[in-house]
Amino acid sequence: MRYSFKVWSQEAEWSELRDIWIEADRGGFWDAVWLNDHLHPPKADPSLPIMDAWMLFGGLAAITDRIRFGTMLSANTFRHPAILAKQSVTLDRMSDGRLEIGVGAGWHEGEHRAFGIELHSVRTRFELLDETLEVLHGLLTEPVFSFEGEHHSIQAARFEPKTVQKPRPPFVIGGTGPRRTIPLAAKWADQWNFPDYTNDLDLFRSRRALLFESCEEIGRDPAQIEVSVQFRYPEDLAETVDRVEAYRAAGADHILVSFSPPPDPDLPPSVAEALAS
Repeated sequence: MRYSFKVWSQEAEWSELRDIWIEADRGGFWDAVWLNDHLHPPKADPSLPIMDAWMLFGGLAAITDRIRFGTMLSANTFRHPAILAKQSVTLDRMSDGRLEIGVGAGWHEGEHRAFGIELHSVRTRFELLDETLEVLHGLLTEPVFSFEGEHHSIQAARFEPKTVQKPRPPFVIGGTGPRRTIPLAAKWADQWNFPDYTNDLDLFRSRRALLFESCEEIGRDPAQIEVSVQFRYPEDLAETVDRVEAYRAAGADHILVSFSPPPDPDLPPSVAEALAS
């Protein structure tokens, strides 16, 4: 079982995040830390400050030695896949191989509208995400890569350097959609993240089973995919421990605790102590 936590860069100063991450790195319990990736807060006052997740991770890579990190999740609509690939290889090498690449189709209509970024239809978003993952994989693993898709074209691109992690950093795909998200996770994910919005164990079990079925349909071993569950910290240590145990029994490999903004430096150590006891 792996344990990780997510804090938000919303309403946070670099010094606050720095101290939280250094403590997590030294403490030894947490395996990974995550950030959301938005241009303005997605579910709060859009005038509130929020910093860039990928830039912040450059700082994290420089001040930590052990802990892994990634976005949960980056909207695919924000970056061309070649840019995302270059950011990924840079952070992977800066951290000596600790990056996990979390990317999703994109969802926040107001955010896209405010910044003039086309969101596309749901179908097109998932076509784009599938192509992005193929381009990422190719650029990060092949000496020369070409690709001709419906939305992206890569012509004999040479992409160096390569990542420390081989064949590439893990891909993280999150969501519960049975028609698009789960099949895409079966195809590409090294970690599938189940976002627990309603504490619905039955939904988790059914989507996990569907993921495994989708893997078998394409000839992939389901054991290659880490199954993670993300839930918001319920402000109660005993309840947190109970939920972790319930999801462990239901088949989760990885628990991700999401802490609401602004970040509280006392929460990750106290939750770690409760889960370790």
